[in-house]
Amino acid sequence: MRKSFVICGLALLGASAASAQESGEFYKLGNRIGVSVGAGLTGVTIDAATCLTPYVGVRAGVDIFPNIKVGTELDVDAGAYGADFEQETGYMLPETFDVEGKTSMTTGHVLLDIHPFKTGFRVTAGAYFGGSKIISVYNKEDGALKDIYKFNHDERYAAALKDSKGIGLSLGDYLLAPDHNGNVAATLEVAGFRPYLGIGFGHAVPKKRIGVQFDLGVQFWGTPKVYVDGDNGKERLTEEDADGKDGGAIKVLSKISTYPSMTLRLTGRIL
Repeated sequence: MRKSFVICGLALLGASAASAQESGEFYKLGNRIGVSVGAGLTGVTIDAATCLTPYVGVRAGVDIFPNIKVGTELDVDAGAYGADFEQETGYMLPETFDVEGKTSMTTGHVLLDIHPFKTGFRVTAGAYFGGSKIISVYNKEDGALKDIYKFNHDERYAAALKDSKGIGLSLGDYLLAPDHNGNVAATLEVAGFRPYLGIGFGHAVPKKRIGVQFDLGVQFWGTPKVYVDGDNGKERLTEEDADGKDGGAIKVLSKISTYPSMTLRLTGRIL
C-alpha cells in the first residue's frame, strides 16, 4: 500500500513537472528559440526569435529588399536659353534624357510581440532601421551633361542666369542642374530609424515544430526629403526650387510619412 502511494506520488509529480515545462518553462528566456523566413512589402525577411513569457516574445532579423533598377527619361528644360545653347555648342538640345532609378530599402528590425489573450493574435511594436536613401535617380552615361554644365557657368551668360539654374532635367516640378562632372543625381531620403506598430497572427516560436506568421502594420519613417548632388555638395530641394511651378511633387511626397508593412512567414522551432 505504501509502495503504491509512493508510485502514485511520483507519477503526479512527473505530470506536474511536465505541465510546468509545457506552460512556464516553454516560455523562459532563451529556453525556446525559433527561426523564420518570409516575404512581403519589406522584401525577403529572415528572423530569429525567443519567448520572454507566455504573453511576450521578441524577434530580430533582416529584410532584404531587391535593388530594382528602372530606366526612364526626364524632360530637358532649357527655359529661355535653348537658342543660346544651340548657338554656343552647334547642336540642338534633346527633348528628353535617359536616366536610371534604383531602390535601396534593405533594413534590419527588432520587434516585440505581445499576445494579450495567450493565443496566436498579437500586437507588435518595435523598429526598422537602415540607410536613409530609399530611391536614387541618376544619368546612365557618365559625364553626358558636361556641355550643359559649361553653358550654365559661362561668364557671358552669368547675368541672364543669375536668378536661374539654367538648363537641366525636370524631376517632377524640379530642375536638376548637372554638376561639374556633367552628371545629375537625386535621392529620396527618409529617417534611418523607423518605429513600427502592427498586428498579426501566429507565434514567432511555434509550440509545434512548424508554424505560420502573418504581420500587418506600418513603419513611421518621417517626412521624405529630396536631395540633389551639386557643386556645393548635397542640397535639399524645397518648394522654392520648383522652377516656377506649384511644387506639387514635394507636397505629395511630404505627406507620405509611413510605409506599409505586410509579411507572411514560415516559422520553425529549433529548441
